Amino acid sequence: MNFFKVLFSKQEGSKLGQKKRAVAFVDFEHWYISLDKLYHIRPDIKGFRDELSDRYDIVDIAFFGDFSNPSLRAEIFNIRQVSNTIIETQNSSAVFEKDFTDFIMLDHIYQSAIKPENKDIDAYILFTGDGHFSSAASFLATKCRKEVGVYAVRNACSAQLVGCATYCRLLPEEKSSTTQTDNRYERMILKSLKALFEKNKNKKVRATFWQTVEAVAKTNKAEKEAVVKALRNLIAKGYIYQVKESEKPDAIKILKVNWQSVYKDRLL
Repeated sequence: MNFFKVLFSKQEGSKLGQKKRAVAFVDFEHWYISLDKLYHIRPDIKGFRDELSDRYDIVDIAFFGDFSNPSLRAEIFNIRQVSNTIIETQNSSAVFEKDFTDFIMLDHIYQSAIKPENKDIDAYILFTGDGHFSSAASFLATKCRKEVGVYAVRNACSAQLVGCATYCRLLPEEKSSTTQTDNRYERMILKSLKALFEKNKNKKVRATFWQTVEAVAKTNKAEKEAVVKALRNLIAKGYIYQVKESEKPDAIKILKVNWQSVYKDRLL
């Protein structure tokens, strides 16, 4: 075999054996807020990074969001465990502009795509469900000939965006719907108790099992049976416990929350 053919064959084989180089752009507002509204769970940031690392050689993961929002700001520590590229998109202008995060993230995507030093990037990962990114996804796929992966929250993703991508990954997994449902009701309960205790800081709060079930079911228009199951799960796991108000045999049992464990395990 010709020497140059052998050399070319070896180089090609080596390239084929390598992971594709990829950069990721994460609309963290979409991820956090959509998960919270639809499933009452929080982003698994490390799980996302690990999944990408299994498939790609990750060059960078950039997170975009208005981190003046207390809920998003609380996640900065977890984001820094996987990336130091955090882009603050808070609009300091007195005039409110809709989709400010989208505009900034889109600019970063296009700037990255046209930089000569990024020509060896093989794939772009966009974590967003917004249709505003359809043109960017199409540009990357057709003009730049890049692989485009879209990650988005299930039931919060533009069909047009999906159609422009090489592939789409929706989270959370459908197969884990039972677990996600249980987690959703557990968070409803914890949010309700937290609001109750914070509202009555200087008063004696008496939250009983059935009072809590009634309040959570009514506020969230949820089935009582599901709320009962979730509250019992929280008690069984030690996140909530019941104590008697007094030593009397017929004393009412009230709920107490182990907030330290709740926050440690990121239930809220």
